[in-house]
Amino acid sequence: MSKKLITALSDRIKGEVLSDEYALGMYATDASIYQIKPQVVVLPLDNEDVKAAMDLAREHQVSILPRGGGTSLAGQTVGASMVLDFSKHMNEIIEINAEERWVRVQPGMARDDLNALLEPYGLHFAPDPATSSRANVGGMVGNNSSGTKSILYGKTVDHVLEAKVLLADGTELHFKEFSKNSADLKQAAGVREKEIYQSFEKIIDENREEIKTRFPKVMRRVGGYNLDEFVYTDRWNLSKLICGSEGTLATTLELKLHLEPLPKYKSVAVVHYASLLEAIGAVEPILRYKPSAVEILDGTVVALSRKNLTTQRHCHFIEGDPEAILIVEFYGDSREDVLERGESMIRDQKEKKLGYAYPLFPEGKEYNDVWVVRKKGLGLMLGLKGDKKPLPFIEDAGIPLEHLPEYIDRVLKVCKKHNTEAAMYAHASVGVIHVRPILDLRQAEDIKRLKNIADETFALVQEYGGSWSGEHGDGLVRSWYNKSFFGEQLYAAFREVKKLFDPENLMNPGKIIEAQSIEENLRYGSKYSDTPVKSTFFYREENGFAASVHMCTGVGECRKMLGGTMCPSFKATRDEEHSTRGRANALRMAMSNQLDDNGLASERLHEVMDLCLSCKACKSECPSNVDMAKMKSDTLQLYYDHHGTTLRDRLIRDSAKMAANMGGWKGAIVNFVQDTGLFRLLFEKTTKFDKRRKLPAYAREPFFRWAAKNVNGSNKGHKKVVLFADTYLNFHEPAVGKAALHLLDACGYEVIIANVGCCQRPKISHGFLREARKEGKETALALKTYLDQGLKVVVCEPSCASALNDDLPDLLEDEQLGRQLKDGVMMIDVFLAEELASGGLDVSFESVIDKVAVHGHCHQKALFGTGAMQKIYENAQTNTTEIPSGCCGMAGSFGYEKEHYDLSEKIGASILFPAVDRLKEDHTIVACGFSCRHQIKHFTGVEARHWVETVTVKPRDKAKQ
Repeated sequence: MSKKLITALSDRIKGEVLSDEYALGMYATDASIYQIKPQVVVLPLDNEDVKAAMDLAREHQVSILPRGGGTSLAGQTVGASMVLDFSKHMNEIIEINAEERWVRVQPGMARDDLNALLEPYGLHFAPDPATSSRANVGGMVGNNSSGTKSILYGKTVDHVLEAKVLLADGTELHFKEFSKNSADLKQAAGVREKEIYQSFEKIIDENREEIKTRFPKVMRRVGGYNLDEFVYTDRWNLSKLICGSEGTLATTLELKLHLEPLPKYKSVAVVHYASLLEAIGAVEPILRYKPSAVEILDGTVVALSRKNLTTQRHCHFIEGDPEAILIVEFYGDSREDVLERGESMIRDQKEKKLGYAYPLFPEGKEYNDVWVVRKKGLGLMLGLKGDKKPLPFIEDAGIPLEHLPEYIDRVLKVCKKHNTEAAMYAHASVGVIHVRPILDLRQAEDIKRLKNIADETFALVQEYGGSWSGEHGDGLVRSWYNKSFFGEQLYAAFREVKKLFDPENLMNPGKIIEAQSIEENLRYGSKYSDTPVKSTFFYREENGFAASVHMCTGVGECRKMLGGTMCPSFKATRDEEHSTRGRANALRMAMSNQLDDNGLASERLHEVMDLCLSCKACKSECPSNVDMAKMKSDTLQLYYDHHGTTLRDRLIRDSAKMAANMGGWKGAIVNFVQDTGLFRLLFEKTTKFDKRRKLPAYAREPFFRWAAKNVNGSNKGHKKVVLFADTYLNFHEPAVGKAALHLLDACGYEVIIANVGCCQRPKISHGFLREARKEGKETALALKTYLDQGLKVVVCEPSCASALNDDLPDLLEDEQLGRQLKDGVMMIDVFLAEELASGGLDVSFESVIDKVAVHGHCHQKALFGTGAMQKIYENAQTNTTEIPSGCCGMAGSFGYEKEHYDLSEKIGASILFPAVDRLKEDHTIVACGFSCRHQIKHFTGVEARHWVETVTVKPRDKAKQ
């Protein structure tokens, strides 16, 4: 890349210009099987930035690639170009007209973000791809996306009303509907615009019959250019040509989109089948009941859903071990209608002896659970563990329904012929079942299989009159086949269209026409290799550090802005390098020596990993369960080995030992000193802990000493449970420990206090893994004494529970000891909720407060969930609200560090702090995390409490009444 261009861009662009190897590497991939490093990345602030960037690209003859969320499965959004990423800045609604049901929007707005703002109007933008939480509307238009409801709403092209676009030559055009025979066409402003309209009309007229003949007669068709939109009507709208053009004709600046009313009532039936082909054959008779969606998940996806940390909580509706399920959804104007159609469909399936289980749910929790599992299906498949992955390259065919069962059967036989297994899911209602052969493209033999399976499947699609690109587009994976699919005449017409709009071939070249063959520019090829990594974690479940990195598939779930916790720093910055995907790509490319010469010890990689808050949300919310917190710890250890440690690093490492030495009479003196302004100023200068923060106070009497004097042994001989005395309980907030002990005692347990050392959370999260392994072994062996007796160890602090239950087991060399920790250590609320559910408790709970607002700790939500706490509050008949917050922003030491203070505040201020301010007058704020409570107090002044401080047990005789 020319330094002159970089300089010119930096001088003229108000947004950001990225040109270092790491940034370019993170934009070299999307969710496809391809990798091509861009020449430069521009994050434009506004339309002026886009124009300036494209002017400079034309001047320097650099191609241009518009990009949004980068969730393409076909490779549309990778290329050796100047990438224009619209997702960070150009993501606003410009205008809403609720009466006429349209919205004008910038291209970088994510579909779900848009719909959240439209919901108060009772409207929504209807196309709903599986990646809707992060798919940008500009990308949806570029790809002509559709999704699960296409049987009802069609494709994006059916909802585009207008498009303001910029051509590579600098011409700005505003496309909207007009009559091609009207004065509108002849009076188009500007020579360039007239040329486009008149020449395009000539292309259509010369190819009209060929378009009618060669374009597939299925609804789900997005291959080539949408010439068929112009042969059956006199109402022309060139925004429909931009739709599906994959950025090869123009860059979209603004879109006017048609909106649909939100459905009034919904229901969903889940029909279970013992055979995959039985399920596919059952689709056609289902359609007569007018469903809004019919989605298929095969046995592979069902099994993965039951194992995934997030989706397993939603899989209650799956009965037995189906080889496939059909998710059949109904929309209607009344509850009775959507349920009656579902019941009629189920009766019909039973009469035809199709399926074996048929749960039906109205809109509500169960309904939402079904769609969570469906939405996660794509990522679950791609994140299949092992070297072989289910790959997207033949998955996008749209087949006439009458041929669908036979087609799928023959495709599976093609895969079997090439010794390849496959998984599948998706839109059975419209003949698009995503079949994904499972291959390892680092193996030359599997690359041959890729091409052979694609060629043979392509022939089947042509035989059945289907569409080769049903919704994921052409990109790098299918464009090669367009000449064969559409024929010489239409392919020549596509070339004319491309030349008309982009005569210098600057707009995303190599897509739709003049494309590479399917096996070029693979992210993984036969020459790909990783440098062995000496990790400290064993990565037993992931099969090694490298395999853990490769679990990221690029689907970009970590880029969502609404809901969940992942990824806190991305939600605050909207920078790709602060997403889990960005970090995983950086790790992969550093590990395979594609960046600088320093590998995983690189200073630049350290920057990339720095804003990872180790929240562990990715471990559950990522469909592939990528555990970035664990990998960050290992890269920190490698970084220390090469670069040494700072005073602040060592203070965090030794924080548990320091706490043990500061209790008692020294605590009062230390608390006084560390609260003074002078101390905080000096401490900031020497350690870079922010002076605006107050360090946690030390207790005058450690919890374990208080317990030794006050445990009365009234339940001796009854059921036993072990309470882990963590650092926070012992030396900072003994009141939480006292409340936990009293609660367990009142429940009838003999409580054994395990004052056996630190859980190693500070060392683990901060990368001191070898010390954590050594000292953690001592803690684990001390707990083994209790675990060997079959006792459960309960923990109050979520980060301590996750260290003992999740991290230490993979650090310890003794695998059996690790399994004991995993099975025997649990959160105190999980323990009591399970005991309550199993009948192990003959008491009921009683709340000491009227209303509770819960903020879940990141590790708690990721690994254990907040459901157990909610069940206890439900038993206590407490009015409970769960704040829909992600990370609080503190994350252990992160929020104390000077360079992270502002980001820490921004993360908490997005949802948590406003919610606390809104609820604090009549709710008690409950937060189980020590760091969370301190963050809430620091920024809102509210004293949050641990849940054990808010619940008591009713007297036994009262409870039994």
